[in-house]
Amino acid sequence: MNKNGSIYYLGMGIISVGLAEFILMLFAILMGDARSIYAFGGAVILSIFCGTVLVLAAKGNFERLGRLDSILLLVYLWVVIPVFSAIPFYTYLGSFLSAYIETVSALTTTGASVIESGKYIPRSLFLWRNLLAWAGGLLTITMVILILAPFGAGGLQDKSSKYLGSKFSKSNNFAPVLTMVGGAYGIITLMLIIALMFGGARPFDAVNIILSSVSTAGYNWYIQGFGSYQSAYSIFIIMLAMFVGSAAIIIFFRQYINAKTRLSFNIEVKIFLLICVFFAFLLTVYTYFTKQMPIAEVLQYYFYALFDAISILSTTGLILDTQWQPINFYYILAFIGGASFTTAGGMKLFRLLIFLKYTNIEVGRLIYPNSVSSNRFLNMRLDTKFLRLIWSFFIAYLFLIVVLATVIASYNYDLNSSLLNAIGAVANIGPFADFMLAKGQDIVPFSQLESSLQLFLCIGMILGRLEVISVLGLLNLAYWKNR
Repeated sequence: MNKNGSIYYLGMGIISVGLAEFILMLFAILMGDARSIYAFGGAVILSIFCGTVLVLAAKGNFERLGRLDSILLLVYLWVVIPVFSAIPFYTYLGSFLSAYIETVSALTTTGASVIESGKYIPRSLFLWRNLLAWAGGLLTITMVILILAPFGAGGLQDKSSKYLGSKFSKSNNFAPVLTMVGGAYGIITLMLIIALMFGGARPFDAVNIILSSVSTAGYNWYIQGFGSYQSAYSIFIIMLAMFVGSAAIIIFFRQYINAKTRLSFNIEVKIFLLICVFFAFLLTVYTYFTKQMPIAEVLQYYFYALFDAISILSTTGLILDTQWQPINFYYILAFIGGASFTTAGGMKLFRLLIFLKYTNIEVGRLIYPNSVSSNRFLNMRLDTKFLRLIWSFFIAYLFLIVVLATVIASYNYDLNSSLLNAIGAVANIGPFADFMLAKGQDIVPFSQLESSLQLFLCIGMILGRLEVISVLGLLNLAYWKNR
């Protein structure tokens, strides 16, 4: 049983947080934000000191991590790293619990905020929160490629990476994957920032908007306001950022993916676009006949509806248009989520494809009981074991939503508010309740819930980011007895 590997990589992660906080401290000095300077300064010292202690304690003497040790490392990263990342928020919020919740939400790319809409946030903290969300997106993709997919968590396919088995050892297999993902992720982010600046966005705004969009965190830019960038070009770039982060980013990792697996990713991208186009079409037709919309406004409305579809399906939750629309459509999109091996949350499109394909096979067997049909799909064999993994994830996912919704409802909140906040946490669409509130629904958003409820939802955010089912293995008492 590996005892040092997870500690070593946790220490390296804490040191990385300290270095990033040092850069933000310099930015706070540039902005003249005295309170943030001291906050980031203290965080730098504490983070680098504690991280170094953990690295030295591990001494580099460890073998590759096993399956449960790798999952435990992910839990460490999403539970412990926010402790050090939350220090700068503490001076602003006045409560370390609130600061911790804010940080967990950012790092899991959920985007829920304890800060009420419209409240001023210092620029350095605003940038820090979006950088945490961007880093959380990078960590999400890396962990899926390196840990969750090789272990088949929730039916994820392990052919996406040539580093199978999650080889955390001295052979340095972790660094090349992180470099590959970070390189592509960083270049795409930089290109989108430049593209948004080309449309007239100020550099600081462009950086924060793209960091929030490509990571699918979905912070709605309280400091500057999204309304400043409602030109068709700017909206298109933001839509593109959400789409790339939630559906297309894995395509850029071509050298690490074989041709057949790449085909399955391409199909997820096509399904993502098809759902968004069809959803926007349904909303436009519905609004056209119910509100007698002039023909001249149909195209503009379709554009806004398409933005909404991408925003929710990508689990970003950005708010652009505030016209009332049927909410049932949004529930479906939020539940599905984006593509696998991306920054998006939710059930993932590939699981939807598996459900549809298997349903088609079973219906065919009912109609033609003596027929012979193939049970292969996208180079995957739809056998009983594989489908059991998919169904296990589905049941655990639904169960977690029901539990969180029940806990919220026990505080005397209505069913709609309870369900929306629960789905938003587990599917990592933090602004989902704020999104529905903007659409005219009577919803209590995340920022107005009690701190105890927000902490419960934080657990849901972490479990949702870890694909829920993978964490259940840590409940094995035999594993802890042998440590």
